[in-house]
Amino acid sequence: MSQKLNFNQMATQIIENLGGKDNLSNVNHCATRLRVVVNDSSLVKEGALKKINGVLGVEFRDEQVQVIVGAIIEDLFLAVEKQVGTTSQSGETKKDKNIVSIFANFLQLMAGIMSPVIPALIAAGFLTCLLLVLNLCGLPTDNSTYVILNNLAQTVFYFLPVFVAYTSAKKFDTEPVLAMVLACWLLYPDWVTMASAGGWTSYFGIPTLLTTYNGAVLQIILSVWIMSLIDKQLKKYIPISARHFLKPFLLILFTSVITLTVTGPLGGLFTNYIAAFIEWVRTYASWAAVAIIIIFASTIGVLCPGFHLALIPIATASLATVGYDDLINIWFYCCTITPGFIALAVALKTKRNNLRQIAYPAALSALFGGISEPTTYGISYKMPIIYACSTATSIITSIYAGIVHLKCYGFGGYSLTNILLYLGPDNDTSNFIKALIGVGIMFICSFVFVFLAKWDDSVYDDEDDEEEFKIGPKVTICPPAKGEYVPMNEIKDPVFAKGTLGQCFAVEASEENIIAPISGVINSVAPTKHAITIKGDSGAEVMVHIGIESTRIEEGDISVFVKVGDKVKAGDTLAKLNMDAFTNKNMDKTIIAILLNSSAYNRFENDSQNARLIAEV
Repeated sequence: MSQKLNFNQMATQIIENLGGKDNLSNVNHCATRLRVVVNDSSLVKEGALKKINGVLGVEFRDEQVQVIVGAIIEDLFLAVEKQVGTTSQSGETKKDKNIVSIFANFLQLMAGIMSPVIPALIAAGFLTCLLLVLNLCGLPTDNSTYVILNNLAQTVFYFLPVFVAYTSAKKFDTEPVLAMVLACWLLYPDWVTMASAGGWTSYFGIPTLLTTYNGAVLQIILSVWIMSLIDKQLKKYIPISARHFLKPFLLILFTSVITLTVTGPLGGLFTNYIAAFIEWVRTYASWAAVAIIIIFASTIGVLCPGFHLALIPIATASLATVGYDDLINIWFYCCTITPGFIALAVALKTKRNNLRQIAYPAALSALFGGISEPTTYGISYKMPIIYACSTATSIITSIYAGIVHLKCYGFGGYSLTNILLYLGPDNDTSNFIKALIGVGIMFICSFVFVFLAKWDDSVYDDEDDEEEFKIGPKVTICPPAKGEYVPMNEIKDPVFAKGTLGQCFAVEASEENIIAPISGVINSVAPTKHAITIKGDSGAEVMVHIGIESTRIEEGDISVFVKVGDKVKAGDTLAKLNMDAFTNKNMDKTIIAILLNSSAYNRFENDSQNARLIAEV
């Protein structure tokens, strides 16, 4: 982006186009995306979200909306949080029952748990690089500074169960501090000493496997999930007067028994199976392993945004057991550095200024920041040929990496900044040279493919973009139905009364016809038929909201006569109310006209006599 972003303004626009503050039940973020669970998806304006300066793309998954913004996410999230407040981190989307959806939901769950831990893992990777640089500069490994820094880097992996316990507790809506106590208990020195002997012991007379849990992830996630189930039951049966002191005691006691006897060993068994599978891949199909993951990620995986975070425990487990990762970090290496070179090649070839302004920052973000989303969503998804070039380059590099058995000796080896992670603590020069050759392959293939391929970048047409955002100097919004005029502050729903979605007014319908308040094109029709949006000829975006009790609307209560793409004139019939049904159910017949892009206008006049709203730029 050529201009400095105003994060407060950007947050306001995003909230407005997500349906307003009251439509957001959960707001969270990962490294590059704002993740929002909405109450009513029909209020979300995907097209308008994509047009906001700084937004790279938008993805839907059930009631979760993911707004992709890249490296600015932390600044944007703070701005959004200031406006909407802190929301529950346990908000979940509706779960479908088919196997694919269950699997996708599981990946989303794991991604949500691991996402907040990523900064710590990245910090550990940079600390490891710093140690390598200091060692190359002559600092011995027994130097106190080196030892202390190494302790800091290794702390992240040793105490990983504690961090994951916290994020799991937030996700499962249970006690975060007690979950951390549980994880710390598994890492307590006396237990580590007992477990080092191996074999079995007993806990409350129950056979208990002696095993260590430093670096464990799946075990603690399972345990905290069980803790959340116990927590809900204890809330039901313990009186409020005793809950403050009795519930924490019983919760940690019961969970500790289940952890040592069931979930801990079970999670360890599952982890061992994963390790065995990775070892089988290393032995029999190392050249194809990462390529297969890339093919999955670039096809089916596109439907599960963020699923790569769910696989990070595989990388941490491999680093903890064999000291290197040759699967997940290599996948990230191929699919993050490649987009950087792709973006750079696109920037050098294109003649469109808009595309260059996106491509150069995207290249820097991927090559040195390890974040590929600006290229993926800002360039590749908009030009399929470029997407194919990027995927082909990543697959070619992954096959090379598999053949030479490329290893990454720390987490975060997917940017040029952290390339020293391929040198490792024992100065594996051969492996480091292999990593540099891989970078060379990505550079050459990216430029050859991008410069030889024919791709259409007209989607970035500067003049078209400017024309698309033009707003007329004045718009008059007519009544959406015949009836008694209701000013905005008297609408019974606070979302509309406060102008959360934009300036509005309403009519208490006396007749069945719902009419268009402006001339334009139908932009959306809610599945429940209670909301219709119109993109006005003058640039105004107006929603006609039928009633204020959409959850009670049933089939046959509203008949809609328009569809997306239809052109309408002010006064045309959009829909009809089943007046008898509304009366029998005692449902409100308020019909609201909302100017969704009110922020584009500076002056508003409420003409109560003629039941209309006038907005001027």
